[in-house]
Amino acid sequence: RLLFCTTMAKSSKRRPNNTGSSAKKQLQQTLAHANAQSNPLAALPSAFQSVNITAGDDAPSKKNGTIHYYKSPLPELILQQCLDLFERNMGDMYKKSEWGLDMEEKRGELLHEDARFLIIILEDDTADNDAADADDNEIATAAADSSTDDIIKNTISPKTPQPEVIGFAHFRYEPDEDSPSSTPLSPITYLYELQISLTSHGLGKTLMTLIELLSLQLFMTKVILTVFKCNTGAMKFYLTKLKGYDVDECSPSNFEGGDDVEYEILSKRIGRRRV
Repeated sequence: RLLFCTTMAKSSKRRPNNTGSSAKKQLQQTLAHANAQSNPLAALPSAFQSVNITAGDDAPSKKNGTIHYYKSPLPELILQQCLDLFERNMGDMYKKSEWGLDMEEKRGELLHEDARFLIIILEDDTADNDAADADDNEIATAAADSSTDDIIKNTISPKTPQPEVIGFAHFRYEPDEDSPSSTPLSPITYLYELQISLTSHGLGKTLMTLIELLSLQLFMTKVILTVFKCNTGAMKFYLTKLKGYDVDECSPSNFEGGDDVEYEILSKRIGRRRV
């Protein structure tokens, strides 16, 4: 299995708040509205909530993936798979960085109350069909030997395949605290993680498209993310394969001594403001 890794956790840089009371109130209202959404994907066409995957070389099989929106906290089974995928994709890079790898800290990030997620779950049609056949056989066997009440009791909980996470995005709706202090704070989407386990299926691009659509829908002004400079695949993905991303004005490379910093901050302006 090929691994595809992109973003990393955001930097800890902060700037003084230079936003007037009226603008600050509007900012708070915009962020509160965005964070209150229970399932903003519902407002998008259903085609945006599924992906088709062809797996295998010798005998390729087609599988479906579904995209789900979650507010923190994630179900434990989903959370652990996200952590495992992050460690497989990014573990070595973090270990070599000045930050080091701290999986408990990463778990805490994913459990943050403002964390929002898009999770791609792989649906195993074969497993579903096998489980359905097994259930049918159990019912038929039970019918030969048992009463109707016994049949219902014995088959009320059919076998359900475990969900498999093949990609996720962790993002938050926040004030742009990395922007120049001379400008008012604006609401932005900060992408903390984009982790994919299957390449060449457009999963990363699909998640980024959804994040941009949700950001536009919820009046965010930019999508911002942080990438290790050594993560050349991720840099190419954002700056070449996606449209509109560039090195942000607050990225360390734009300042004296910034060339020695391990990461770049990239961003894309989304466009509209709430009036």
